[in-house]
Amino acid sequence: MCLNVVAVAVAGAAVAAGAPGSAAKAPRYTLAATQSCLTRLPDAVSGLPPTTPPVPPALFVYALARDDVSTSDGIGPRPRVHKQLGAWYGDGGYEGVILSFFKSAADARASLKTVAWLYGGKVVRNVVITWDQKSAPRRSVRTTVFGCLRSHVAGEPSTKRPPPAATLATFAGGWGGHTRWLSITSTGGGREGANDGCCRRVYELAFRITSVTGTLTRATAVYRVTSFKRYAGGVRKLHRGDVGKLVLRDGIVTNSLTDDFFCSGPAWGATGACGA
Repeated sequence: MCLNVVAVAVAGAAVAAGAPGSAAKAPRYTLAATQSCLTRLPDAVSGLPPTTPPVPPALFVYALARDDVSTSDGIGPRPRVHKQLGAWYGDGGYEGVILSFFKSAADARASLKTVAWLYGGKVVRNVVITWDQKSAPRRSVRTTVFGCLRSHVAGEPSTKRPPPAATLATFAGGWGGHTRWLSITSTGGGREGANDGCCRRVYELAFRITSVTGTLTRATAVYRVTSFKRYAGGVRKLHRGDVGKLVLRDGIVTNSLTDDFFCSGPAWGATGACGA
């Protein structure tokens, strides 16, 4: 992905955002217009990413239904009403930017301390910009995301491009959940397990993936059980040779046989689905 495709646009946006008094005069940025711009970029993918960044790299764009964990439960008063849009660029590891859109520049400034409590941030017009990890993304990533801050959707509505096809690599890596884990190798061997919330093991499952279909954000991996150990009651007993599925939906994998689900790093923070 060329991360400088919007360098010209960002130059104009930066001047407008930085000019004294411009925030009060300029129209506010909107989530819809910014999301439309980002999803038009080459190699952009709508949705939350899998646990391991794809090759070649992609920019994942997702409108959050709840506050990202890095911007929630902050220090200070409750932030003003806002909506959030996340963008994650994967090139070896994910670099995430969270955009919090407020109704006014004044609301954004009043909410900066609370929203940016964990990793810091800044205000650009009516948007609080924060990072989804301790270190700031590279300048090229920031330039691309900032360059898509928009007040109005430009041109015709973009035609959604289908995400790249899923492969075994889409499921490979470590997926997490509170007291549970899922790890899959590059050759398709997998291990899954869970504890009871303290220190006792509930089950351990080993399997091998036999096929993968779908896309980077919506995929299914069929697997065959190679071993299973149950340490507590109330857990379905599995046998060697049983066939199950791992169903991926926007960064969250659900196992059809154990009913447990696991998040990628970005999905864990953006959805809060996998526990504290």
